[in-house]
Formats: sequence, structure tokens, C-alpha cells
Amino acid sequence: MKLRIAHLALVLGFAGAVSVGCSSDDDTTTPPKGGAGGLAGAAGKAGSGGKAGSGNGGSSAEGGTAGAGAGEAGTEEQGGTAGAAGDTAGSGPGGEGGSAGEGGYTQVQIERGKVIVRSTALCGGCHTQSGGAELGGNPTFKNGTLPAPNLTNDATGIGEWTDEQVMNAFRNGVDDEGRHLDPIMPYWLFHNMSNEDALSVVAFLRSLPAVVGSFGENNPDATPVTPLAPSSFPATTLTTSSPDYAAAEAGKYLVSGLAQCVKCHSPSASGLPVADFFSGVPPTSATAIFAPNITTDASGIDTWTAADVAKALKEGINKAGRTLCGSMPAAAKGYGGLSDADAHAIGVYLTTIPPVSKPTADPDLQPACP
Repeated sequence: MKLRIAHLALVLGFAGAVSVGCSSDDDTTTPPKGGAGGLAGAAGKAGSGGKAGSGNGGSSAEGGTAGAGAGEAGTEEQGGTAGAAGDTAGSGPGGEGGSAGEGGYTQVQIERGKVIVRSTALCGGCHTQSGGAELGGNPTFKNGTLPAPNLTNDATGIGEWTDEQVMNAFRNGVDDEGRHLDPIMPYWLFHNMSNEDALSVVAFLRSLPAVVGSFGENNPDATPVTPLAPSSFPATTLTTSSPDYAAAEAGKYLVSGLAQCVKCHSPSASGLPVADFFSGVPPTSATAIFAPNITTDASGIDTWTAADVAKALKEGINKAGRTLCGSMPAAAKGYGGLSDADAHAIGVYLTTIPPVSKPTADPDLQPACP
């Protein structure tokens, strides 16, 4: 029976989130199932074919061809589908052209997907039950009222889904049967994920051991919500000539398409961020752990450097040397697996966005971890 993935929740946050990162550090993978390249759209390169069947690559509808044998993945001008490559396809990233034929994933894609799933989006915080197989589903997620489905390559998970259906679920909130997902699955944020990263997520999910688990079958059809546009996120104040501008832009991409810092650290309505992004959410009581202001205001992180932010993410220690607690998925909870480059990029971005004053959410007001 096909999984109805009406809740593909991958919930995380910079602090105060409801997620906990998957703690597995197993680097082993099973032979990956054939995958797809780029997605339908404007011109661009076809995605990596990885190891696929023999023979020459098929031709694109109106553009280039996929490489034959050990050749390169061809470009696609106006969409269409590239055929499977030969023994080893080229390593072009998934672009904006048509989708490449299913034919395997590269190890680079799998590794990138592993970092996203385990250490940026923290899918396991919702989709892995205590003591259960990684991403095998969680029947008691959200107080037992909304299960988090099985994301492994079993028939009770995503085994019968196409790559495009999986990506459509976590980027557009629609499952393989056209049902809308509950917005606790942050497709409204993952909508901004690049084609290349989205395919890498699928590549890693396909590489996991298949687990039988029919969770999420009865999740109700939900009312769709409008995705956040990248333009709604604060822009870095750095000029384009700054040597850190590229890192800041990379950091903005990471927090607007992969990591849910904005969800936990922003005022919200019905669980969705609505204004003053990253300005924090004041505590509900004198002892509550809360999501602080992480803008460059004096009531936020104005004295922090990008290195301070990266250390907080990867080691779970703030600028004052205190341990970050609550649901902040730092260090071993998840963000500890970020690449140094990604952690630095997030740091550069957050330390160069405009300040928002919110003294009640000052990080210095955070009580010691219980």
C-alpha cells in the first residue's frame, strides 16, 4: 500500500524548535536506486546520472544529449527528458532544464543529501521514532495526532514514488496522490531549495536501508499555505564588492531553503513566521527557554562574529561560553554535522542583516539550561 505522505515533517530551528536531529553517524549506504537529474523548467544542465545502464544516453527533447558511456550529462535547452547514461554519466549538477532519466546517483549527491537531511533540515527529528530505524517513520509525532511517515525506500515509504513526486512533496507540499501536506512539514520553506540540493536529498533517502512502516496513512488532507519568497528574508547589508558577500548570500540560501531558523526565531501565526524575521520570540515565563533575537541589534547578536555563530551551531556553545539548550538543534543534536563552509555562511549572513530591536528576546536573558 502506498504511503500517503501528508506529513513529511522535517522540523528544526536555530533555537526553540520542536526538532531533534538524527544522532546517527553511520556513513554506510546501500546501493542507491536510480535517480533523476534536473527538474522541468528553463534551460540548464541535466543532473548527474551516476552509475546507470549500458548504452548511449537518449536525446533531450529540444536540447543536448546525455553523455554515452563515461561521457558528460548533456544540457537541455527547453526541457524534455535526457536518457540514461552509460556506465558512468557526467557530473553536471541538476539545473533548470528538463529531468534526466532515472539512472543512479553519484556519491557526491548522496553525501550532500546526507548533510542536508541529517544536519541542516534534521529530518530525523520528526521521522525517526525513539529507538527506531533512521527515517523509518514516527507514529507518535505531534502528540500522537499526526504521524511522520516512513521516508525509506520501502513500498510502505517512498519506494514506489518517483524522484519528482518526492521532491514535489517536500518542496510544494503535495504527495503522490495530489493531497496537500500539513504545513508543519515546512514545504513553505523547502520550496526555495535548489534543484541540485533537492535531488541530493532524494539520493540520500534512496541510499538508506528500506524499512517497513506504514505511518502517516490516515493523515488528513490539509489546507495549503503560500511558500515564503526568498525576497521576504532580510538581505545582507554587505555590498556586492565585499569579500564576504558570496558567503552571506550562501547563508541566506541555507536559512531560507533548508534550515528553519526563521520559524523558531520569528513572530508567527498558525505556526508560520510572519514578521520581523530572526528577531526572536520572548519567553512565556521567567524560566522558559526561548528563541532569542539573532539579528544585529544590541538586544540580539550585535557583538557576535560569524565565527561565534558557527561555533554555536557546531558546538552548541554561545559567545559567552554557555551551553545552548532547549530545542536548539546545535552540536550533537544536528547542526554539528554542518560543513564548516555552511556554518560560516550562516554566520556571515546573520551577522550582516539589519537589526531589529526586541529587548525581551535578548539572548542574555536566557536562563541556564535546566
